[in-house]
Amino acid sequence: MKRKWTEDEIWAWYKEQPWISGFNFIPSGAMDGAVWLLQEYDHENAFRDAAKEIALAASLGLNSVRFFVPFYLWRVQHDTFMKNFEQLLALLDRYHMTMMPTLFNDCCVAKSKYTDPILGPQPEPVPGYFGGTAVTPFDSDTQNGDTVGYDITDEPEMEPVVEAYVREMARTYGNDKRILIWNVWNEAGNSQRMEKSVPLMKKVFGWMREEDVMQPLTADVWGAGADHPYGWLKNPGIYAEVERVAIELSDIISFHFYGDYSHARMYIDCLKQFGRPLVNTEWMHRPFRSLIQTHLPLWKKEKIGSYFFGFVNGKAQFNYVWEFIKNLPDIDTRLWMHDIFHSDFTPYDDEEIEVIKECNKDKKIF
Repeated sequence: MKRKWTEDEIWAWYKEQPWISGFNFIPSGAMDGAVWLLQEYDHENAFRDAAKEIALAASLGLNSVRFFVPFYLWRVQHDTFMKNFEQLLALLDRYHMTMMPTLFNDCCVAKSKYTDPILGPQPEPVPGYFGGTAVTPFDSDTQNGDTVGYDITDEPEMEPVVEAYVREMARTYGNDKRILIWNVWNEAGNSQRMEKSVPLMKKVFGWMREEDVMQPLTADVWGAGADHPYGWLKNPGIYAEVERVAIELSDIISFHFYGDYSHARMYIDCLKQFGRPLVNTEWMHRPFRSLIQTHLPLWKKEKIGSYFFGFVNGKAQFNYVWEFIKNLPDIDTRLWMHDIFHSDFTPYDDEEIEVIKECNKDKKIF
């Protein structure tokens, strides 16, 4: 659509969909699972392993994945990227699953620590670190200090490249039913960036509109501007201009919330004021009491789409908590933060799997 969807239009679209019950798919075989899966090197083996994880997800009744698309790989291995991205979509479609592609991301490290993603054989993880590396946007300096995260898209000369990438993705897949929603930007304002990405984010939305994509567009709200972590978790709301911009641009409201049940309900009430369907595109954090057993039935009852974070535990080590919360007094670091399966596909918690299956038996919510 060449303009923002009206409330009537987005609700009509949303009511035609089955309940969105998905997960953030980061293939377990590498720290940077998307690059590992879509690059040229050893693709056959990477794809075979990822296909097993998608089959496992389908067996639970999950029907969509949120997937961080590696812009870097589009730049340096364009043809391979496009071929392998299509192969991934075909795999998902075989299991009656859709994708929410995430195009850009404000969770990033300081410029002094920035390096391009590694191609070819992937490095082994550093034990004990969320993400598999000690260089992380989730340390105290980047989340609570003075460090401002950097992304290659900050460079002015990158704008024509960004535009070419956005327009090609939109032209290629803008009328493809395998794409459910375009997640234009992940957590705009994270890593102390606040409004830094807003000018480019507005342009990306504009380019997508100009290409007349059939799918809704969204940028997540997640608590930018709140004191972290407790200002966000215990008093959820809209704190920063970057989030007001994200909501104004978005057809459908996507949000992230890792807090407990009662505060999740508070955030739902806050976001309902905007009059649009809601999709929680990141949640499930056991130390913060964001649990499959309590929250998944809540999202379904409230007719909110769901993408919990993580799936099969692997080299990204999403079982470990973020660095900036490791020393909080009420955090039990023995609990896995994310992921629901061990690397051998045995469940972390059998009860979680049963709740997922039960919630997914009937996806008619209207």
